[in-house]
Amino acid sequence: MGARHQSELTRVFDAPRDVIWAVVADTNRWDRAAGLAAPSYRWGRDGERLLRHATASELGLELAWVEPPYSWIEGEFVEGARVFTKGPPTGGGFRVTLAGEAPQVRVHAVAWVEGPAWVGWLQRMKFSRALVRYFDAIELVLRGRGAEDASEESTPAVVRARAVLSTSFDPVTSGARTPANEEQLARRAAALERMPVDTLLAARLTTWIRTRPDEEVAQLRPFELARLWGVNRRSLLRVFLHATRAGLTDLTWQVNCPVCRVAARLDAELSAIDGKAHCAACEIDYEVDFAQHIEAVFPVNPAVRPVSPQLYCASSPAFLPHVFAQLRLAPVESRTAAVTLPPGPLHLRTLWTRRTASVDVGAARPAVLRVRITGESIVVTEEGQSPRSGPTALTVENETDREAVILLERSAWNAEQVLGTVVASMPEFGDLFGTEAPAAGMELRVGHIALLFSDLTGSTALYEREGDARAFALVEEHFRAVRVIVEARGGAVVKTMGDAVMASFASTEDAVDAALSMIRTHDEAFRGRGIGVKVGVHGGACLAVRANERLDYFGGAVNTAARLQAQAAPSEVVIMRDLAAQPGVSRRIAPHSRRDFDANLKGIAGTQELVGVRVGGADEAP
Repeated sequence: MGARHQSELTRVFDAPRDVIWAVVADTNRWDRAAGLAAPSYRWGRDGERLLRHATASELGLELAWVEPPYSWIEGEFVEGARVFTKGPPTGGGFRVTLAGEAPQVRVHAVAWVEGPAWVGWLQRMKFSRALVRYFDAIELVLRGRGAEDASEESTPAVVRARAVLSTSFDPVTSGARTPANEEQLARRAAALERMPVDTLLAARLTTWIRTRPDEEVAQLRPFELARLWGVNRRSLLRVFLHATRAGLTDLTWQVNCPVCRVAARLDAELSAIDGKAHCAACEIDYEVDFAQHIEAVFPVNPAVRPVSPQLYCASSPAFLPHVFAQLRLAPVESRTAAVTLPPGPLHLRTLWTRRTASVDVGAARPAVLRVRITGESIVVTEEGQSPRSGPTALTVENETDREAVILLERSAWNAEQVLGTVVASMPEFGDLFGTEAPAAGMELRVGHIALLFSDLTGSTALYEREGDARAFALVEEHFRAVRVIVEARGGAVVKTMGDAVMASFASTEDAVDAALSMIRTHDEAFRGRGIGVKVGVHGGACLAVRANERLDYFGGAVNTAARLQAQAAPSEVVIMRDLAAQPGVSRRIAPHSRRDFDANLKGIAGTQELVGVRVGGADEAP
């Protein structure tokens, strides 16, 4: 094995303990700051265990190692190791522990290597200098942070730390910053400013692209950036869509795993996604859901900045912000730690054997949370109540005769992702990226989307009464008003069919808002013209497809929404009764008169319970 050589450093920081932990426990940043080589990773099987295998070249030496899963508890510690299979070192690792609270948070770090004496001497000298340099840089970053938001208790520490790190630039903590091509950046930024976007947001995005480190612009996430800047999410997403058309950014599609929640693949075009995906980390194949698994991400265009950030440690907790704790236990090992559990539901699962359990942490945290890993399951027991919501004694017991790794995940927390149906509901998406759709003949499952169908009544008589030219102009005026209303509620017009409109929304509440506003606006504009509008709204599952070279939807939810519209009277929106009972929808329809009725919908089995919501009084009917 060789002797063990280590470097240690202790510092005291003045900042929230969990934020400090998130920065110092980011082993990807530490490995880069320590001057370690960026490895190439692959997944390999070691008996029943699926482990990361890595290779790298350092000081002219070829190195290879296995990287078992790291262990950590948010705010408490992180530890990880490499088991070398090739090279002078035989082992190495990093451990950080924290104690105390702000303004006196004590951080103790140890970096170590096992191997021949000359390797130990070189690495110990390197680690000693790197630890001082790294902690000095962290201290400067934490000193310049803004005021803390107490409402962010439920936000993972890793996410909060990103906000702190984004306030400054330091090559030690931030990594490389490839220079921008100023000529290309200026030309494309000018093109963006001429587009119908918020010019202040456009200028801010241009500055961000120019000044932030490579790793922050390699995969830009509009909603995460909107939170950092404190701006409207959809307004910034609109800027990103136009920035892509201007050539500042690119639009790519990331397919995320439903189990580990990290990227399983990345595609440059939506047509490249074939409806199935494989996660090598979880060893699962799954059907891709456009509404849940596909995320729109925006890398900076390589002509503007040719960034290529390197991966130094794939096992870093920074890549799993939703994981509050990950613990690796030897056979029949037990571990106990005092922790501050995050509020809300927690999902527990083990690697390799795929046992699962859940627990809901309320305002009154348990005094003891006991987790037992048995041969068949995970058994969770809560004992007592922690005084004043203080720490909980988390005890994890591996009762099996094999190594176990257990994860405690925030099941209610979702990353700030621009999911497929969200970006598709932006009107700019259809206008700017009309050909972005699944491949011909391919169907992408959409777990949930809100759909609106509207149709004009009395249009035939209108053409006879007003003449073709005048009637056509009035119908076009109606369509323009509908588009404005749909876009104002965060939706997008999918297509028009004669006098009918089909629109999509990210939520049924937005769709109902649009329907009510559509009827009200139409009746005010066309009173006395003899034409009315009727609407149907429904949310549910469907399929995303390519139709006429554009993104379209078909399936159960689409058919139901269209059939509901057929049941509506003029100035009325019809929805399912169970949708009307949902709190968000119920509040919206409460001020209006309603009729409850049953009807048989064409192509849908059984009698359906429906609600018709009338906008305006009977004397206001067109």
